[in-house]
Amino acid sequence: MNTPPILAALLRLMRSHDHSGVWDDEPDEVLLAPFIVTKAQKREMPLIGDPDPDVLWRVELFYAAVAWEIERRSGRAVAPLLKIHHEGWGRVVLIAGRLVAVNAHVRELHRWGFESLEQLAEKAETLVAEGLAVIAQFPAIAEA
Repeated sequence: MNTPPILAALLRLMRSHDHSGVWDDEPDEVLLAPFIVTKAQKREMPLIGDPDPDVLWRVELFYAAVAWEIERRSGRAVAPLLKIHHEGWGRVVLIAGRLVAVNAHVRELHRWGFESLEQLAEKAETLVAEGLAVIAQFPAIAEA
């Protein structure tokens, strides 16, 4: 698998959480598989109830990987902040210095996921590009 940088960042973050080494021999595709949720699977998922903690963890990892990639490319520290309501909606901001580099709303976390790894990488790259553009536009605030 020719892994785009954003997916490599996501995999590094995932593997860093594996303190017991269970995932050491798992292929990348197996680790990334839970991020893929087809339209048919989404239709079967209920909208009522608290989001699964594993889904919340994947959302956190996704935005942490985006923050990490923005940081790597910009040279500025970037931190993700998530505020997610137990009903499955909320907001994610990625902050560089005093600058909100990315502001994203999340909803329907019960059904959160991507149709494919390509779609996941495309969405992440869009967010990275957005963050890099904002940092380039306001570099002094990103350094503050």
